Amino acid sequence: MAGLGATLNSLTIGQISAALTVRGTGVAQCRLDGIGGIPLELVVRGVIPAIPRVIGEGGEDETIAAFAVDGIASVSQLDGRYAEEGATGLVVDGEPYAVILADAERAELVLARGGEGPGLYYAPLGEGWVAASEPGALLAAGVCPAPDPVTVERFVREGACDDTAATFFADIRRVEPWQAVVLGTGGAVRVHQVGAGPAADGLLHAMREAVTTERVGIRLTAGAAGAAVLASALEAAPRSRPLPVHSATFPGLGGAFAHTPAVLVPLPYGAVQPTVHSFAPESMDLDGFLRDVGEPVPDPDAYLLWAIARSVAGEIDTLVDSGLDTASATGCGWFARLSDRLRARYGVTVRRPLRVEPGDDEDLRDELQAVAARVLPPAAVRYASAESSARPTEADLLLPLRADLAATFMSEEFAARPWNDRVAVMANLRELSTGRRGDAGDLMRRYLVERWLATLAQPSTEDHERPAPQDVSMAAVDWSRVPVQTERFVPGDPLAAKAAWHVSTALADLTSDKTYSAALRSPWLAVMSGKPVSVSQRRFSPLWDVSPGAAARVLSRFARRRLPRLGDPWTMQVAIAEGGLARVAAGALAARLGLWHWYARLVPPAAMNVFAPRPDAVAPGDSAVVRAPWKPDEFAAALVDALRLAIPAEAFLTLAGCAVVSADDAGARVLGYAPGPLADAITDPIDVVAALCADNPAGQADEHTPVIVAVRAPRRSAAERDVKGQRAVLRPPTRAGQSPSH
Repeated sequence: MAGLGATLNSLTIGQISAALTVRGTGVAQCRLDGIGGIPLELVVRGVIPAIPRVIGEGGEDETIAAFAVDGIASVSQLDGRYAEEGATGLVVDGEPYAVILADAERAELVLARGGEGPGLYYAPLGEGWVAASEPGALLAAGVCPAPDPVTVERFVREGACDDTAATFFADIRRVEPWQAVVLGTGGAVRVHQVGAGPAADGLLHAMREAVTTERVGIRLTAGAAGAAVLASALEAAPRSRPLPVHSATFPGLGGAFAHTPAVLVPLPYGAVQPTVHSFAPESMDLDGFLRDVGEPVPDPDAYLLWAIARSVAGEIDTLVDSGLDTASATGCGWFARLSDRLRARYGVTVRRPLRVEPGDDEDLRDELQAVAARVLPPAAVRYASAESSARPTEADLLLPLRADLAATFMSEEFAARPWNDRVAVMANLRELSTGRRGDAGDLMRRYLVERWLATLAQPSTEDHERPAPQDVSMAAVDWSRVPVQTERFVPGDPLAAKAAWHVSTALADLTSDKTYSAALRSPWLAVMSGKPVSVSQRRFSPLWDVSPGAAARVLSRFARRRLPRLGDPWTMQVAIAEGGLARVAAGALAARLGLWHWYARLVPPAAMNVFAPRPDAVAPGDSAVVRAPWKPDEFAAALVDALRLAIPAEAFLTLAGCAVVSADDAGARVLGYAPGPLADAITDPIDVVAALCADNPAGQADEHTPVIVAVRAPRRSAAERDVKGQRAVLRPPTRAGQSPSH
């Protein structure tokens, strides 16, 4: 398929052409001057691009019109019909196609689709129009990517898309099948619906037509539908090689989801060439899929077709899907878009011939079984009737992804969408996770919308750089804080030993620098973030296991301004479980009144130091409420003991102590501390640690630096610190259980 682009009174054809490169490397472009000097420009990207032009009457050299066509259509016929009938003349029966006509005499662009031809999209831009084969090209031209709330809400609630002129973008419209759209000056737009085209010839004819090509492959599904499409392909004209048959399995889900369709078992050797594509929900490339299709689609089968078509590019030209396509809101509309994108990018045409009206399933099953019985061995027909494989439901696919879903649904961006109710969505996820009935389709569609919105932003391709030392000044001493990168710690990890090993590696790097080598002969500290300690102790509650009660919902709203850590119902529910309803409620009231002394006396540290989920945090902190570490003083002592074994003796002898700290925007709280061999060298080490961590040097997102090594060094001048740009602002320190600074 080619890539078509056009502009009217807009100088953005270059951006559109560049964005359509994915649809073809060759390029043809032309410009026409309409009445009043209004520019009209066309571009075609394809293997052999062409823009036929219509010369003025009487042999004049002036070009009065130009055509950009994607598909099989006669330009001379279209031109003649347009001259006689106007815009509706561009919609004719035959093979599906798309056409853009630039009419210089009227200063208009005419967009038309014959049947379910390739897509065409258009949008106003400035004082003109832009049009292209894909919305992405219009976004590249400068069209606003803001989503259309009405379309998105209808999609998440009903699964409907591609059945009207609306798209997921507020400013972009699509040309529907058998439709012509005229774009004129001054923002004028006229839509002409020609008709629905000729009636279909029936399922059997559609099946035979879909498989009658040499380089065809089958995407085989379980049951009678798959057996019938397979039989039709085997019954077609003789082939020079075995019929390629592709099936999708999910081994990680086990059971029937890991089986290939049973109809293949009794087939004679050499009849088919089977290929099994294994998928895992947690490793599916949803971002790549959404970038290719441009907008979300409601059916998980779309991803499987995309992944299979991409993997067989160059081996087959047509992939026939044996899935059933019902004539509902989630029916064939998105499938036409998917097929267009796959053919344009990978050269594979995807067809789904089995389209059925709701309620005709029983008659269709009998018809399909008759087709299969005419061609396949009797054993194959019996195997297909008693199918052992199964297609995963949306619930099956979402359960392994529930951590990602919870992190996505807890984001502030998700809560701000007008079509989302975070409390109701999280309740739905909790029901699904506990085995009760939940609307998995609703969760899937909301998740896909969020992933799609994320693809519209420019992704960062920069790798994480090695953390640089950060300098702070306290009294007459400079401290350098060195963030230590680690792997992601998981529940059950021997955290003290692992953290000690990472500290030993960091110290080895530091001693290679003369300045830091000398500094390590002075007292130094090792600081561990509290959240990974809690995770290693399994002290976290996944959001789908937390059911906020009425008290938690009320108190979270009540405490949101003064106690942001407890500002959502799920975190408040865990805090209530840790500290008791009466004490947490009284503490929230004291905080609301600014009585921080009473807040610190009323609320136990276990309830005060609860880590709310953050979408950008390291898992499971992105999808779980993390409770305070259990006996953090004992963990700090264990870290001291682990360092005794992991680092050189001379470095250990200057260790002042190890601490466990929680830090965020409200400051730092020292949860636990254990002295080292040189503890007496630092007066009030807890206040020192709190001050060193006040600006959260370990980071709040995915820095993977939960360990901080703080070394004391001779004081440098303020000018030297400012040149490095690493001077940190100290905040008033707090101990665990004290009120945060406000």
